[in-house]
Amino acid sequence: MICDQCKAENKKSTITPASYAAITAMCHIQYWDEDGKHHYHDPNIRTQSFSCSNGHDWKQNTYNRCWCGWANEPRKK
Repeated sequence: MICDQCKAENKKSTITPASYAAITAMCHIQYWDEDGKHHYHDPNIRTQSFSCSNGHDWKQNTYNRCWCGWANEPRKK
């Protein structure tokens, strides 16, 4: 992982994650299809905060996917 602001400023830095992350608490769906393949459709979003050694802070969201192509993608505005 590289800090985008440091990259734009042509600087080097180290990244430290916050000691916590927030995760939404929506119910997920898991099932086995007709071929016996396991599906795990988790709509929850993990939000993690980070900071770099140059004082830049940001948050990053992680969206879940299933091997079948299902994806919890961010909504387009």
